[in-house]
Amino acid sequence: MNAILITAARLIDGTGRAPMERAAVLVEDGRIAAVGRAGEIAAPPGATLVHRGEETLLPGLIDAHTHISIIPGLGDQGGQLKSRAALAMLRAVPNIRKDLLSGVTTMRVVGEEHFLDIDVRNAVAAGRIPGPRLLVATRPIAARHGHGTALTASDGPEEIRRHIRENLAAGADLIKFFATGGTSSARAAADTCFYSPEEIRLIVEEAHRDGRPVAVHAHGGPAIRWCVEAGVDTIEHGKLATREDFEMMRRAGTWLVSNHAISFHPEGIEGGDGGNPRIMEKLAIARRRAPETFGFALESGVRWALGTDSMHGLLWFEAQKAVEFGATNEQALAGVTRNAAEAIGLLDQIGTLEVGKRADIVSVRGNPLQDIAALREVGLVMKEGTRFDQLSAA
Repeated sequence: MNAILITAARLIDGTGRAPMERAAVLVEDGRIAAVGRAGEIAAPPGATLVHRGEETLLPGLIDAHTHISIIPGLGDQGGQLKSRAALAMLRAVPNIRKDLLSGVTTMRVVGEEHFLDIDVRNAVAAGRIPGPRLLVATRPIAARHGHGTALTASDGPEEIRRHIRENLAAGADLIKFFATGGTSSARAAADTCFYSPEEIRLIVEEAHRDGRPVAVHAHGGPAIRWCVEAGVDTIEHGKLATREDFEMMRRAGTWLVSNHAISFHPEGIEGGDGGNPRIMEKLAIARRRAPETFGFALESGVRWALGTDSMHGLLWFEAQKAVEFGATNEQALAGVTRNAAEAIGLLDQIGTLEVGKRADIVSVRGNPLQDIAALREVGLVMKEGTRFDQLSAA
């Protein structure tokens, strides 16, 4: 039996319970075997002892929306998705390493070409390359004239159905489609819808029949109502959504996966596409609307989680923006732990520090319930009982 006893100044288990001072977690064979106060949990003979001093232990962080081969600061995100598989892989491997070292132990990847994310997911699971645990959508379903279209375009029932089934056959964990325009492309307004209600229903039916959830890129306009009525599981972005949209989502049990880092961080859209007037015009709208729209979401009571949308290593910044826009520190922390795990369908395995769950554990140098920016100062990084914090960032 491989046993590890971790101690620290405090522990936030992610369940909503108050922090535990002078805490300990016992890990056995990659699972959490005990959680309690230091001194009350006995280490088995031969156990490895890990002392984290004045740090805070947390569940491994979860990025609920990302793309592993995209670096927004390079610009032309659609062009990056269209690049050769080898070039995409050269970006993806260091990206996921950066994510892991920032304390992210699980990520949901919502669109890659070449089935790249499936290959990376399998390589990480086999231990061939270091990275967070991955849930992958592989090729996104996108209309030829719409936002998010890279090498694979899907129009009409036959083509949509065929591409979804090819994704499922390849091993997709979920289906992702682009319903509306976006900020990082110049063509159409972000609330323009490129699929009909009938096509949206078809996408959801095909995925759900195979037991796979559906994530949809949708900023606003009629697409959100059509997608919620069709039964999508998560609305990604929602940056132009209304009070009524969020109320409808709350009633239906639809999750919001929110992200602001890509819009507000200097290495995001502005850093990569600052020279494109049309994109900057759309970015200005997104920035102006963001505080109000996220406030609507908070007021509605809709369930929400956070994702970086390819801002690798910046999930802490994502949580910080959520707090800036009205969330409590507790809500923001849940948005990258417990709630994120529930949104992506893995709460039975990760998201909290509870007995029997996978030993995804990180430590930070501070208390994020007092200052959410403490998430930036990561110490210990453990995924399923294996430590990765000793890796170099290179």
